[in-house]
Amino acid sequence: MKRPDVKSLFRASLFWDADQIDPVVHAPYVIGRVLDYGDKEDVRRLMEMYAREDIVAVIKTKKGLFPKTGKYWAVKFSIPLSEVPCLNKYYHKKP
Repeated sequence: MKRPDVKSLFRASLFWDADQIDPVVHAPYVIGRVLDYGDKEDVRRLMEMYAREDIVAVIKTKKGLFPKTGKYWAVKFSIPLSEVPCLNKYYHKKP
């Protein structure tokens, strides 16, 4: 079975910097990019392509999400903010 061409499913501006994108191999990249930059239609397609668990896993592991994005999706998916790495400070507090 041929996998869908990710660049044809979403707005071209989302993946302007990538040549070929495999929706399985590059799932965290695709999910993160759409969560950060996608519009309603992009997000709708994302939800059709990937399971909720896959999207939640990216929110809980991807440090490169915008903090605003991480917080929004954490609230939407009822993820504790402490489990969203993009919301953590980039420095260690001194004791």
